[in-house]
Amino acid sequence: MLQGRGVRALWGTGVLLAAVWACETARNPGGIQRDLTPPTISLTKTPPDTQDISAGLTFAVSATDNLGLKDIRLTYSGGYIALTDTVFFSTVTASSIPVHITFPSNSNAGGLIRIVGRATDGAGNFAEDTLFIVLNNVKALKVTLIAPLTGAVAGTGKYVPIHVRAVQVSGVKRIGWIVTPGQTATTGVDSLLSAAPPYPDSIDLIDSVLVTGTSGFFVLQGFAVDAGNLSANTPPVTINILSVVNDVTPPQVEHFVPLRAEVGDSITVHATDPSGISKIGFIVTDLTGATVLAADSIGLPPLPPPNLSGNATDVVHTFSMKIPGITTFPTQVVVHGFAVDGAVALNRGVSGATFTTISPTGPAKLDTITLVAGVTRSFPLGGKIADAIFNANLNELYLTNPSRHRVEIFQVANSSFVANPISFGVGVPWGIALWPRDTLGAYGDTIVVADAGGTQLAVVDVRPAVRRLQWRQDLPNYLIETYRILTSQGGGTLEQITIYDVSDRPQYVATVCRPAAGTACPPDQIYALYSTTPTVSSTSPFGGKGTLRMEKLVSPTSGFPQFGKFFWEIGATTANAGTDTLRIEQIRGQTSTVVLSACAGVSIKLESFGLGDSTYARNSGNFKHAFFGEGGNITTSFARVMAYDANRILQTGVFQSCIGNGRTALASGFNDVDFGMSPGVNVSDFISNTGIHVASVATNFNGLTNVVRADSIYYLDSNLRLKATSCTLAVGGVGCVTGSPGMDMNYFHDFSPGGSCTPTCGGGTNVNNRLLFAARPDASIDVFDTFDGSQILSGGLPVTIPIRDPIIGPLRVAKDATGQLLFGITAKGLVMVRLPALVNPNPAPPRR
Repeated sequence: MLQGRGVRALWGTGVLLAAVWACETARNPGGIQRDLTPPTISLTKTPPDTQDISAGLTFAVSATDNLGLKDIRLTYSGGYIALTDTVFFSTVTASSIPVHITFPSNSNAGGLIRIVGRATDGAGNFAEDTLFIVLNNVKALKVTLIAPLTGAVAGTGKYVPIHVRAVQVSGVKRIGWIVTPGQTATTGVDSLLSAAPPYPDSIDLIDSVLVTGTSGFFVLQGFAVDAGNLSANTPPVTINILSVVNDVTPPQVEHFVPLRAEVGDSITVHATDPSGISKIGFIVTDLTGATVLAADSIGLPPLPPPNLSGNATDVVHTFSMKIPGITTFPTQVVVHGFAVDGAVALNRGVSGATFTTISPTGPAKLDTITLVAGVTRSFPLGGKIADAIFNANLNELYLTNPSRHRVEIFQVANSSFVANPISFGVGVPWGIALWPRDTLGAYGDTIVVADAGGTQLAVVDVRPAVRRLQWRQDLPNYLIETYRILTSQGGGTLEQITIYDVSDRPQYVATVCRPAAGTACPPDQIYALYSTTPTVSSTSPFGGKGTLRMEKLVSPTSGFPQFGKFFWEIGATTANAGTDTLRIEQIRGQTSTVVLSACAGVSIKLESFGLGDSTYARNSGNFKHAFFGEGGNITTSFARVMAYDANRILQTGVFQSCIGNGRTALASGFNDVDFGMSPGVNVSDFISNTGIHVASVATNFNGLTNVVRADSIYYLDSNLRLKATSCTLAVGGVGCVTGSPGMDMNYFHDFSPGGSCTPTCGGGTNVNNRLLFAARPDASIDVFDTFDGSQILSGGLPVTIPIRDPIIGPLRVAKDATGQLLFGITAKGLVMVRLPALVNPNPAPPRR
């Protein structure tokens, strides 16, 4: 059984008494032999070696002893610090213990964890076993030894550069390096200690060590300690010390470059030589090698800074290739690195096919790489992006990063993230939308963010001089209720109201405005339409299900009344034996209001009323329409989509009383009805046509074209009628591929997927805007015509935009002063592509 540390003292006394007894019997007067057989212990894990913190730390302990175990102790160090004891108070000769440790959501544990298990028997004999597990946690301390790299060499009197980087969201307390054996260098260890808290979330320690040994080797390792005193080490690097007398051997050179690269991607060149490195660089040529497209180097003066001293024996430098003039993608080029040592002969070497086989005497390494479109930037602190929106006023993209509790800001002008994003503290920013100014597409420098960590929407001013929260829009609590009249055997009646509490936390959000006249948005007529994220406390049958709602966005100091709407319209159906009469209460502060009374006689099927756990929301560019898709895990046979039209009537403040026939005042209340939300019949019609699970949704500038992505791409009109489909074809043109949900339409897309073809199919302004961009799982983007669903062709071949990494998250198409932009979330960060001018050759749908 498991015991706390308080019991451990009692067992310690038992050990002491046993030791005294052992001394008394050391003379062995009775012939009893002391137990000298140690126990056995084994720590085992189930592959893989890396475990995600969300699933916990899991392994198993098994121990045996010939007479009996007394204690099993587990000591954790590295990325997780803890100590546990299992104490046995009865005779146990064999024990198998499954270990599963869970961590809170804000835990900083992670990285390489060392687990030492010790089994002790009653005579004090013990045995140990050690286990290493990597715990994956984006919040964990991460330490990287950037220099030196594996294969580095050194010469006496020369320096070995050191570069250690540590990142931890809660702060890095100490960073340093260790050299062993210490007599090979002037300093065996060095570190940098941060000042008082708060500690920086990242530190780079750039240092060097003077080599004093004349032969042999030494081992260098980086380390760091975070604010919680958790430590982590880098893998060690062994550095050989070589003679530099009469050096005529070129440096060892290697380079690292992605074989599928962007024109501005980096190339890292590593060179090592016991005489030191005096110059290092790279060269890019065309496929023939005759034309140099780009080159760069650093070295001793008069080369421009940063300069080399010539005393460093192992140099690692990262260059930006900056290959100019490439406008057609994909394009292939050849890349290699080179270096010159510091010997009298100034020996020159190039990247070798094998790092330890020096070129040019050995075979060279010439990488043929494929250049693709786009610029990729990693997120400052990593994380996962849930949603994104572009603001052309400031030329910025805003991305919600719930795992880092902030909204990232990407500036198109300099292709970089701002240093100080919009922090949400411990909030969970998820969905994001712009603040409407009119129904012509104008918007303000304000964003609306769904905070899934609470029950509020955040209204944020994003102007560079401000960048802060304006107010939190508190969201009401809605109770879904069923109303019935029960009849007793004596003929009496009883009203039965069953309450179902559902999650009020917002997830995805869209914005619309409802001007009474004209196009300007009145300050009290701006609305957020949002889906909710399920919580474990939701009442069955709403466990794991979300809902759709609307909230008027008004500042607490504006004086405008608050208003909210629960969209029961999406689940309304005709009354039958399997339906319930719906009643909805809205609780705002201390006030409870019936916003849908039993008198209205609205019938629903309760088990299919809730939505999936990820219901996506997008609004049209003119803020007059919105579109929703039921994604994530769903329990219904088919996913659903919903459309919203802000031009339709919103009926509020209508009170209905129906006292009598067994009904009391409990049946009465207000009946708020929004005729803009698509009714259940339209949703059911879409379901029966397709039968799919939604992965993403998109809507165009005027809401006339709505697109759903699942097993295929489905084009719907504003009435949710299916008009066309597309398929991202597999290589070879046989079958469809799935796995990349991202898609979006051209920013100026104002077409319908149906209707007349005079003068243009779909009635828009420019057929070249009638385009949809859909990500593929093979790191490219297909382009489709949204009227007939066909892929755009150029010269008889499908138009595909190649990028470096597959898009695995949201995809957005926007416009700045120079043209159309495409943004996508990849495993490496954010990719931005300036879209070329595309010609849509499809004036009319093909014959079928």
